[in-house]
Amino acid sequence: MNLLRTALLITVAAVAAVAVAVAPAGLAATTTPAWLKALEIRSQALDQQCDSPTLSREAFRALCGTVGAQNQPTRAELKALEIRGRGLDHVCDGGNAMSVAGYRAVCGSSARVVTLAVPEAPSPSGFDWGDFGIGAGAMLGLVLLSGGLAAAMHYSRRPNVQPRTVS
Repeated sequence: MNLLRTALLITVAAVAAVAVAVAPAGLAATTTPAWLKALEIRSQALDQQCDSPTLSREAFRALCGTVGAQNQPTRAELKALEIRGRGLDHVCDGGNAMSVAGYRAVCGSSARVVTLAVPEAPSPSGFDWGDFGIGAGAMLGLVLLSGGLAAAMHYSRRPNVQPRTVS
């Protein structure tokens, strides 16, 4: 047991010594002015992301830490806001007909107002021969139907007609 512990301790010490020996050389190789400038630009971009209100609470925690994360909306809240925004865009783009006051209440007072022209009905200045033909045809059909019914009733009611015998 002592031999195993000693071997393990020597191995850990050797790995630590190699890591310490390599680390300063590796760190010195990467700390060029270009690398420092890239690190500064990355830091500025992360700062801008942390100021963004469109970042979800989970993403804010991953990028910026937990300080201030409770003020960020969750993914579900961001999705609901996105869906609501699409719906309002549809309404404000003329997807629904509404009053001018309703349009301004939903889309703002500087929004454009579209007025629709109501088509005028044709004026009844002349005689419409098409309507006359439809009415005349319907009346002729009604007269023929009633005449046929009257004739059928008259000829079917002959009480003194006797059937003839066949000889």
